[in-house]
Amino acid sequence: MVFVEPLNLEYIFVNSLAGSMEIFFFVAIALFAYLAARFRMPNQVFLMMVAVFILFMAKFYSLFYLLLIVLVGLFFYYVLSKIPKT
Repeated sequence: MVFVEPLNLEYIFVNSLAGSMEIFFFVAIALFAYLAARFRMPNQVFLMMVAVFILFMAKFYSLFYLLLIVLVGLFFYYVLSKIPKT
């Protein structure tokens, strides 16, 4: 049995749910893109959400890797926003 500290969010989100830091980044950006598309947020709001996420995650990876994730997130947002609301 593994003991997980209740406020160790890095271990809970990254190791337990996603498995690695790279997968966590892509899952988080895809989740942000889904929420932005679902609630029809303006592009500026989505970019601010991604910018805050990048500021929080900047200590883990270099800037170039994070810029790639932003581009992938914008692609997810564009694709998900084209799906009609059900």
